[in-house]
Amino acid sequence: MGRNFLYSLIVVLATIIVDETNAQTVSLSQIRKDFKIGHKDGDKCKQHLESLGKHADSPVELGYEAAYHMFMARHTGNPIKKMSYFKDGKKMLEKQIANNPNNVELRYIRLCIQYYIPSYLGYRDNIEEDKDFLMNNLYKLNDKEAKELLYTYLKGAKMYSEKELALLGR
Repeated sequence: MGRNFLYSLIVVLATIIVDETNAQTVSLSQIRKDFKIGHKDGDKCKQHLESLGKHADSPVELGYEAAYHMFMARHTGNPIKKMSYFKDGKKMLEKQIANNPNNVELRYIRLCIQYYIPSYLGYRDNIEEDKDFLMNNLYKLNDKEAKELLYTYLKGAKMYSEKELALLGR
């Protein structure tokens, strides 16, 4: 009996060590950087969606998971899957924003998606609201790297006038 117990203990410990060694974490920094190309790069999109699907636990991570869900619509040929990816991602993102209405990064994600998706998808109702929100709140973002990345992207997207960019970049 002692031998079986010892064997079982070793198996359990080995399993825990292997699980911890293979555990992935979400590289939010990389996911942010790849956000602007996720709709174009199917491999990156799939990679981030898989990672976020397994490990996302913060509102921002869940927001990016929603975005990458929507991006997957572009990377599948099946029209039913396209709509499913888009609708599921939209629902996920709206849920995060409803639960965290003052989260700057969630609003950024939604603005970027709504600004660039085709109008026939009917998901463009919050563009002005989110533009204004970001203009008045981006400076409050504590993560300096994220703030700079978001500002640089928004500046390059040409969504804002010069006056608005001055407020956005303060």
